[in-house]
Amino acid sequence: MISRIDRYLLLEVFKALFAILLVLLLIMLSQSFVAFLKQVAVGEFNQDVVFKLLGLQMVRFQARLIPPAFFFAVLYAVGRMHRDSEMIALQACGVGGWRVFRPILMAAVPMALLVAWLSMVVEPWGIRLKAEIIAAQKGQTSALAGVSPGRFNEYSRGNLVFYVESFSADGRRMHKIFVQHRRNGNLDVISAAEGYQRVDPESGFRYLVLEKGFRYQGEPGRADYTVSEFASYALRIGEAPPAVGVRSRSSLPTLMLLAADEIRFRAEFQKRLAPVLAVLVFTLLSLPLSRSLPRQGPSGRILLAFLIYALYLSLQGASQNWMVDGKIPSWLGMWWVHVCTALLALALMLPEQVWYRRWRRRLRGRKTG
Repeated sequence: MISRIDRYLLLEVFKALFAILLVLLLIMLSQSFVAFLKQVAVGEFNQDVVFKLLGLQMVRFQARLIPPAFFFAVLYAVGRMHRDSEMIALQACGVGGWRVFRPILMAAVPMALLVAWLSMVVEPWGIRLKAEIIAAQKGQTSALAGVSPGRFNEYSRGNLVFYVESFSADGRRMHKIFVQHRRNGNLDVISAAEGYQRVDPESGFRYLVLEKGFRYQGEPGRADYTVSEFASYALRIGEAPPAVGVRSRSSLPTLMLLAADEIRFRAEFQKRLAPVLAVLVFTLLSLPLSRSLPRQGPSGRILLAFLIYALYLSLQGASQNWMVDGKIPSWLGMWWVHVCTALLALALMLPEQVWYRRWRRRLRGRKTG
């Protein structure tokens, strides 16, 4: 049965969690959005898939953002209760210690299970789907993928000027096309009613196939130019992107990683498991770090927590590289980082334990005597 105090604590923590997670997501998504726009501008994929990719990024980020967000949410919520003397009031009513933090520890378990599902199932799926979307875009589009209808677009340092009035519903066919192509001192001006892009399966070259149009060829300023009408004309615009080969380890299903014996696959599995363990160990660490005196500012504790989490992430990345390079044994792997963090949390909890205080008093009494 959840008491009123438990509901109050959980409500404060989850309100802070939602706010922190929202801010982190906005920061990460804004960076991804800018990066995707740059890729669209250089023609790596079509602008129509930007929001699909952003949605996948949002799902993928959850597994990495929930552990620190939950950690700092507990720090903020419980620390505020200490600073506002709410914890002192609860202790005066006989509610304190583990009784106060019990609902937080209980909430950490389902939170860890959620992160496990996101990290081991959803994130690899998102990486695979993102790679498939980009590969499909590269198979359909090219350097002209960033074309905006109704405006002139320059490519190849101005040697290719491309204009299209509109696209079909599926985005594969273009209508009312104008192309100015400069090569070897000659200028080709082409107008066509329709067009599409095609990759030659044998040579791998990419072509812009124009239909029902005219081609004007000659040198600017001279009258000896030629005009030709065509039913279909193929203009080579680049090479096809390389075919998608072996999938990256980050996109492989977790069960495949468990069945593999290679050290890189083991390291990838431990990397996916790290956010799950981070939720648990940093929940323990948040308990001593959240304690503060009434009217004491939160900046010191928050800064210390930030430094500890930054060190944790650095050691986690370093241990993964050491594991892959064989500098540490595979059985040790990345586990020691989580164990050390948990031991640090237990060490910070000791001064608050009754038995520890009694032992210290007895020790001081023996030294005095």
